[in-house]
Amino acid sequence: MTTAPDKNIIVTNQPTREQLEKIYDILDECFSVGRVFFQERLDLDSTYDPETTWFAMVDGEIAANVQIFPLSIRVGQAILKTGAMGSVGTAPNYRGMGLTHKILHAQTDYMKETNYDISLLLASKHAFYEKVGWELIPETAYAIEKQASFEQQSSYDIVPFEPRYLDDIRFIYEQFNQNRTYTVVRNEAYWNDLINWPEWKKADCLLLRRNKKIVAYGMIEKKDTEQVFINEFMYLNEAVDGVEHLFHALCQLRPSAKQILAMLPEDHKLYSFYQQHQAQSIPINQAMWKMINLHSTFEKLQPELEHRLNVNSLMADQELYIALQCGEDHIYLDYKQKRLSVSNVSHAESYVEVEADERNLITYLMFGYNAAGRAKDSAEQAAILQALFPKQQAVFYLTDKF
Repeated sequence: MTTAPDKNIIVTNQPTREQLEKIYDILDECFSVGRVFFQERLDLDSTYDPETTWFAMVDGEIAANVQIFPLSIRVGQAILKTGAMGSVGTAPNYRGMGLTHKILHAQTDYMKETNYDISLLLASKHAFYEKVGWELIPETAYAIEKQASFEQQSSYDIVPFEPRYLDDIRFIYEQFNQNRTYTVVRNEAYWNDLINWPEWKKADCLLLRRNKKIVAYGMIEKKDTEQVFINEFMYLNEAVDGVEHLFHALCQLRPSAKQILAMLPEDHKLYSFYQQHQAQSIPINQAMWKMINLHSTFEKLQPELEHRLNVNSLMADQELYIALQCGEDHIYLDYKQKRLSVSNVSHAESYVEVEADERNLITYLMFGYNAAGRAKDSAEQAAILQALFPKQQAVFYLTDKF
């Protein structure tokens, strides 16, 4: 619990049901989607823990709220515990008092105490969140003009999603995203909840079927606008030649759309299709990140980083002693005989000093190190960073928005 006696402000968590209803009322005032949107997200979450709902009270009245949505996000084979920050709202009469910042500071302490590794929020007011430590990391969407027609492929059927197909698309999701950085680990409970959450309901889902087997699925947002996003699109290797068929079927659901947008890793079949159709790159300035616990993050990354060093032709047979500094935090990476250890303390006589601020380090984690624009890194430092953080075919699916 955090207090500010001069203003009689209390920041806490674990609301009662009555307090939670008041929080929904505040969010209803702040957002056009209405209270049902926020209420369904928590009420239909079988893993919801009231500890993750934080709010500020002024003179005993609930005045502001920020929700933590715990996500497990992949970095290769590693899984990082991620605090996804959402449902940020302040009642109109209490704005300008710094209540949201007070909540976010308290939540940062809470996440450090409860073994979170990193935090992610999606925002347009970047300067507001930068004041409390979150940093914007731009991403790229691609847009193409909607195609007028397409040739039917008789070997495939298009069918609408029904709950009976949930196991099929869950299998496709797991196959497609195995070790894919930035994707959310969706266990059975998450999937069962997900299809009832507001973000799922804001999209249409179509499936690609061949020989009575579901081999791909895609989701397109429900918007009667000129620009429409593909929220996610996944397929089995055996369905590569049917990807365009499913894509065009999704486009047909949006007759008013002129452009179809998607966030696509370069190894996605649709990426090459988009490039063939003169895709326009569109910067997406929304995802903001914060490092919560550097040491726990790298402890979880240890098997992945060890593997990366072992398969790197320049580094595999070397002994490396790396002192990584991020802000005020240090960790030490000792690599010898193809084994990597992570420690808070040094064990060797000399280390290669590598420095990265939070924004750059999380960029390396999610997307990989890019030496371009990093002139201050020496050749040795750049080679180490390139080995530890090679380019990732990373993507975050809009269905997991919070």
